[in-house]
Amino acid sequence: MTGSDDAFRARLLDTFREEAGEYLESITGGLIELEKSGLEPATVEAVYRRIHSLKGAARAVNLREIESVCQTLESVFSLVKRGDYAPGLDEFDLFHRTLAVVKALLQGERPPVPSGEIIGALRALPGSGKPSGAQKTAPPTRENGASLAAADRAGGEAGGTVRIAAQKLDRLTTGADGLLTARLSLAQRVRELEEMTARFTFWHWNHSQGFNDLNLIRRRAFGEEKAGIPPDLVLPLQRVFEFLEYNREFVISLQHDLAAHAREMEIDRAALEAGAAEISDLVHDAALLPASSVLAPFSAFVREFSRTSGKSVELVVEGGEIEVDRRILDALREPILHLIRNSIDHGIEDPANRAAQGKPAGGTVWIRVFPRSGSRVGIEVADDGAGIDSRAIRRTAVDTGVITPGEDAALTDSEAVWLIFRSGLTTSRVVTDLSGRGLGLAIVEDSVSRLGGKVTVSSAPGKGTAITLSVPVRMTTLRGLLVRAERQVYVLPMQQVKQVLRVRPDSLSLSRGRSTVQLLGEAIEVIRLTDALGIPRSGPQSGEVRPMPIVIIAYGAGQIACMVDEVIRVQEIAVRPLGAQLRSVRRIEGAVILGDGRVALVLDPLELIQDAMQAERSAPLPAPAGEAALRVLVVEDSVTSRVLLQEVLEGAGYRVETAVDGIDALGRLKEYEFDMVISDVDMPRMNGFTLTEKIRAGDQNRIPVVLVTSLDSPEDRAQGMAVGADAYIVKSSFNTGDFLRTIRRLVRR
Repeated sequence: MTGSDDAFRARLLDTFREEAGEYLESITGGLIELEKSGLEPATVEAVYRRIHSLKGAARAVNLREIESVCQTLESVFSLVKRGDYAPGLDEFDLFHRTLAVVKALLQGERPPVPSGEIIGALRALPGSGKPSGAQKTAPPTRENGASLAAADRAGGEAGGTVRIAAQKLDRLTTGADGLLTARLSLAQRVRELEEMTARFTFWHWNHSQGFNDLNLIRRRAFGEEKAGIPPDLVLPLQRVFEFLEYNREFVISLQHDLAAHAREMEIDRAALEAGAAEISDLVHDAALLPASSVLAPFSAFVREFSRTSGKSVELVVEGGEIEVDRRILDALREPILHLIRNSIDHGIEDPANRAAQGKPAGGTVWIRVFPRSGSRVGIEVADDGAGIDSRAIRRTAVDTGVITPGEDAALTDSEAVWLIFRSGLTTSRVVTDLSGRGLGLAIVEDSVSRLGGKVTVSSAPGKGTAITLSVPVRMTTLRGLLVRAERQVYVLPMQQVKQVLRVRPDSLSLSRGRSTVQLLGEAIEVIRLTDALGIPRSGPQSGEVRPMPIVIIAYGAGQIACMVDEVIRVQEIAVRPLGAQLRSVRRIEGAVILGDGRVALVLDPLELIQDAMQAERSAPLPAPAGEAALRVLVVEDSVTSRVLLQEVLEGAGYRVETAVDGIDALGRLKEYEFDMVISDVDMPRMNGFTLTEKIRAGDQNRIPVVLVTSLDSPEDRAQGMAVGADAYIVKSSFNTGDFLRTIRRLVRR
């Protein structure tokens, strides 16, 4: 195959993957609808045709494995379509596993189940043996095929839709935003012309001052006193006066020409600004997608995890037709997923608990998309679960050191709810692939804040929780505050600028050894921007008494006051990335080109605030000095797992002893005192459940017990909590940082 053939096939495969992704999304939605509403003929027909189209597309690019899987699935739905077969819950599970296999093959990954095994399982379904030749191709009927073709032609003619690669659209959007640089440069040239024109005012003033003197010299040179001037100077003086007269007329003419050019350039600038703004709006509008394009796949996620968690949960999406910028939707994918996980894991109760409260056995998670004023959109994730227990939040926040007991006493219940957005806070005793790490909601607030949005929470005990994300509809150019620190100009995004004020450095207060400024009764820490960025100061570092500008920036629950040398102005900015080489530079989000051609760095408010807050904390992640002598007993029959846990804990400063099973652990507990027990569950002689029961029944019944196991079924997790374990960590979700945070939280209790 030639190079051009290789390139053509690569482009063809890219097109197929994009098309297949749409087919898979549509089939998944259809399966969920069939499972929820029954075997509606129209939905069955739609799913059947999508499978058929996906099979044909796979055949066109010679992906035989995907074609074979789709062929077998199509045969099953051929029976469903004819009414010869009605799938049950287990069969729908098989259909979803089939789509997972196709998706993995599509992405070039190893499928979770071999494709041959999936094909065999599909063929083993009642009445769906090896398809006949007619079923093998399963073409649409002539009438239906004609109607579909006509519909496709009509849609194409009416909508005029074309496909464009996301990368090309991103480049087009970047180019449209780049017009802002041209607009700013032209505006700068107009200002320079206006300044040049203004200089002629001073010239006129100076000229008028010498005009009388020039007339006096002229009268004496060429009037009655002409005889008093040497004859050889008369002609030179006459030429000088003629030149001065010509110079005056030339300067006035130049002034008029410059003023005319300035007016014309201002007209051109206004036209360019209007045209560029229209182009930018059109390009950004082209990037708008229905919110359902991101929300629809969550239905499969909810179905899967509601089954594995032993809960019955239904996802309802409302307002999915509202369009939002594709980049914003992509950025919100993970935050919304975190919210859904929390609703399932923390909000929705078990069926038995719901029935005892008079609720339906199945819970519901809603995602509602609705327009808001100011070109913004709201996305609400709500559930009808237990609601937020503010007392549990307070207790956990104090136990984990997120807040002090004094701060807890000052909080109201409504204020305590906002603690759920603090990193490291979790009320879950089980660390799983769903939740329990204390990071999810902190990530949500971070992601939404970076988009210029905000998060609100409402919760009612026993009725449920609703978390609303308010974000812009489209990603447009930002407004930035230009400030100067030393000789460098920086930009702070206006979305995070809370207030700008001027204070005298000697008027600042001190709190815990740090400078603070009082604003509305609240003490806000003050840092010099140069100090935060690690830039040495060129001037004197003490004795400053002149008022200095202070910019207060807020990001989520944190805020800080930055002292700068000068606040220049507010203007539109188009942020440029720093490139791969500088991507890891902290506190810098990107760069902008100013109108005068200078480059200004765009600061990251979140990292400025986080760094200031982290500098204020005294306790690092490893065990502090007071906990360095804590003794931990690790009970694990696997040598590899035992060594791993031992190295992690010893690296964090704990003293570790090991036991090979529950019997060995009980013997050590009788001989020595330990501050914590970390145990596997599935071990010979005595498993972790029995060991935990005996610890709770013995003399050391208050010692924290953490179970670290590969058993992740809802029944195993429930048993672990029932026998008295303080935490249940699933090995497939093991993360060193999360593990150490859990250990520290438990030993502090």
